Amino acid sequence: MEFKTKKNQNASVELKLTFDKNDLEKAFEKAYKEKQKELKVPGFRPGKAPLDMVKRHLGDSVANDAINLLLVESISDLSAKLEHKMVRFPKFTVEDYVPGKSLVATAVYDSEPEVTLGKYKKIKIKLPEVQVTDEDVLDELQLVRKQLARKLLREPQEGSEAGDIVDMEFEVKEEGKEPTNAKNGSSDYKLGEANNLPGFDDHLYGMKTGELKNFSYTYPADYGREDLANKTVEFAMTLKAIYKEVLPELDDDLANEYDGSTSLQALKDKFKEELTKNYIEGVKSKKMEEIYKELVEDSKFIFPDSYVNEESEHVYQGMMQDILGRGQGGRIPKESIPSIEKYAEMVGKPLEEIRSSFKDIAENRLKGYFARQKLAAAENISLSDDDFDKEIGTLASRYGMSDADFKKELEKGKLIETYRDNFLAKKIDDTLFQLVEKKYNEKMSIRQLKEFLSNKETGGV
Repeated sequence: MEFKTKKNQNASVELKLTFDKNDLEKAFEKAYKEKQKELKVPGFRPGKAPLDMVKRHLGDSVANDAINLLLVESISDLSAKLEHKMVRFPKFTVEDYVPGKSLVATAVYDSEPEVTLGKYKKIKIKLPEVQVTDEDVLDELQLVRKQLARKLLREPQEGSEAGDIVDMEFEVKEEGKEPTNAKNGSSDYKLGEANNLPGFDDHLYGMKTGELKNFSYTYPADYGREDLANKTVEFAMTLKAIYKEVLPELDDDLANEYDGSTSLQALKDKFKEELTKNYIEGVKSKKMEEIYKELVEDSKFIFPDSYVNEESEHVYQGMMQDILGRGQGGRIPKESIPSIEKYAEMVGKPLEEIRSSFKDIAENRLKGYFARQKLAAAENISLSDDDFDKEIGTLASRYGMSDADFKKELEKGKLIETYRDNFLAKKIDDTLFQLVEKKYNEKMSIRQLKEFLSNKETGGV
């Protein structure tokens, strides 16, 4: 057998195979032996006819089988010798076949994507310096106070105020109609919370325990339930109990009750350290998006069509799982997902426009993934068993589990390799972040950083 390869522009390779008489004879011999195992010849039990008789009986009828065997085995033999690695088994085209003499076939196979990284060490980013202020620490302590708050029952003569927690009983009916349901109840309702219905609590302020109050309320036009949006209803409201929220003092006892800290100062120091660490990581994560965007834009990629097609289908399937699976409590069977052609009809858009949109998403995902893989190769980044065990140990302690038990849970869910890939990706990201040029040009408090991190734009600081 002789072979020649020609690299194409789309990360595919054209392979030309030439076989001589000897190659064909060996392939036919194997085909006859395969047929011999099941062939029924008069006078012999199935599979027991002599090979020569099998050959005479079948003649050239095994040609297709012999050629297929020859082509498949040739690829198996060649795979390690090919300059460009084969990542998809090819389909063959027989160009010329002279029975008993020669065979010429061609195949086009996909090779690995071609990635040329840009100058990632020249990437420049601006980022804020994390500065935890006393006010930031106080914000955390106030959350602790609310978490450890106690409820104190108000005296009967005391009216309810914003911040109180109430147990209420009420009857609801549409204006001018009789109530259709029994009385409703709600406990631990906190007055004045930002996510309460706008204006509703105004009717409850000043009410005393056991007092009945009738009032009308019109639901907002954008209310989540369409049957109530913009509708006016009448409430017959009774507050069964009113509790005043009593916050504990900011002292050593609070710190000890919260997490066993020896003093309030020790808890403050702990919060400051945790906030600094968490927000440095948050800033880094946000800036990694900017770094990879610049890296991808400065790099060159060539993907085989099969990679893009498969990833496009994966994107489409994932989107449809999200849409159709909402509220279903599990994954939707693949056969229940409409074809992309049907989806284009449903949304009323041209099929090519739909395909193009999924292709763009797929290519961006592939670029990000293969840029990371190329970077790992360029910087000799790998994840050792010790690295893996260390990361597992960190996660296990976070969940209050032993390393062995945490690993068992991952093995049960067949998640070991997923976590290994995630740990490697994190190590690659950490390396890239260290390599780029960084400029810390502004100090930000935690309050400022919350706004910065919630902003989708990652430009200047």
